[in-house]
Amino acid sequence: MRIRLTQAAPGGDSARIALLHEGRDPAAGVRAPVRTALRQAVRSVRFRGEDKEVATSGAWTLVGLGPAPASTGRLRAALRRALKDARKERRTTIVFDEGISAEVLRALLPQIAAADYRFERYKSRLKAGKAGKTDRGASEPVVDVVTPPGVEAKALAGAADRARAIAFASAWARDLGNTPGNDLGPREFAKEAGTLAKRHGLRFRVLDKPAIEREKMGGLLGVNAGSARPPVFLIGEYEPKTKPKSKTARGTAVLVGKGITFDSGGISLKPAASMGEMKYDMMGAATVFACLAAASELALPVRVVALAPVTENMPGGSATRPGDILRMRNGKTVEVDNTDAEGRLILGDALSYAENFRPDVLIDFATLTGAVLIALGSECAGLMSSDERLARELTEAGEAAGERVWRLPLWSEYRENLKSEWADMRNTGGRSAGTINAGVFLNEFVPPGVAWAHVDIAGVAHFEREQGGWPAGATGFGVALTIEFLERRYGSGSTASRAAGSSRSSRA
Repeated sequence: MRIRLTQAAPGGDSARIALLHEGRDPAAGVRAPVRTALRQAVRSVRFRGEDKEVATSGAWTLVGLGPAPASTGRLRAALRRALKDARKERRTTIVFDEGISAEVLRALLPQIAAADYRFERYKSRLKAGKAGKTDRGASEPVVDVVTPPGVEAKALAGAADRARAIAFASAWARDLGNTPGNDLGPREFAKEAGTLAKRHGLRFRVLDKPAIEREKMGGLLGVNAGSARPPVFLIGEYEPKTKPKSKTARGTAVLVGKGITFDSGGISLKPAASMGEMKYDMMGAATVFACLAAASELALPVRVVALAPVTENMPGGSATRPGDILRMRNGKTVEVDNTDAEGRLILGDALSYAENFRPDVLIDFATLTGAVLIALGSECAGLMSSDERLARELTEAGEAAGERVWRLPLWSEYRENLKSEWADMRNTGGRSAGTINAGVFLNEFVPPGVAWAHVDIAGVAHFEREQGGWPAGATGFGVALTIEFLERRYGSGSTASRAAGSSRSSRA
């Protein structure tokens, strides 16, 4: 959605949304041109501004924020409710009650920019053209954001460009996640990632199966063994065009994403119920390449590398069996206790491969365990890291970006759960502490001396049905979090670069 910041509500036909607090004149602080019309709308439906209250009066949709001040989280949820139908409108105007600062409004802009997302390429009744293609650029809705008194529209222009760049990158990841497995195998994923890299001027390389064999990636090859589709290992790289101005804005951040384009569970076959959702098991890989694109759009002053091992996990006649022992890229051996614990096997090889780029920060994103959904629900992702600074920075970035993470322990005592009689370790540790055991397993493959964090997005990468204003399907979780983290640690790109990048963005 294209954002236009303005000091006054524009004329003409548009859907109008007002976010208002409870317990005072609902239109207090709203700029004069719309004050009278808004007060009339509020009176006509006896709107009180209570939390989660939504009412319609003429062209107005009134959304309650509850008592002032509303938290940023409550504001985001209110925006999702208010903008749920915005994609159907050609133009929407949003009016905020007083008390919304420039900082808070800046945090809300990415939510607004992403409000028009839709995935309709398989809806034949819409006559979208060629199968698998939807042209969003030509029909992109416009939203006019009327800034509260004391907040200058011009001061937020760069933030609007940033929000749009993140929204476009997230939408690319969401599109891949929502694509069914018959149309998105490893080869198709590689093609989509290559197209994205070319569009953004990124370095891109694909390791095919022979190259993966030369790298001795036994985990990736073992998971792929039952599939008729060969695996790929994708490498993308963004390099800043200008040298950073400060010594702190230097370094390399490597992002690793799990790319299981469909997960049947292998020989340890999953139950049939909801197995169709396993098309989302590649959201980690989609996330890290979306982050790469957003970093380029925003001209961040840090080198960013994306690594994605991509394969299916299928129960073919040549599939890896429970009890098999695999030798990973770093030489460690793993007894496969459960073939449905496959994500950690392909990630282990990818984390080991990251040493080639000498990262100072290494972060992996993966829909890794169902256990994280049991532990944390769909409100946040699980975070594991032995680096205190990195864990703190990711937590703070998540709060600021609206993509929360919650830290789980990585104590050495959990390593006992992975003991094997026949190999260096097993790939599972039993039912207890399932998410933690997975993180402990991954820690075995992190290059020495590298600050590493594991983000388990299994509970937030997609929703089975509409939830909290989010539509069903992929969410793009992790893109806004990562960009916020990179900007805080390494610095932001220039406003000019953001504006130029935003004009080049495309989801088609």
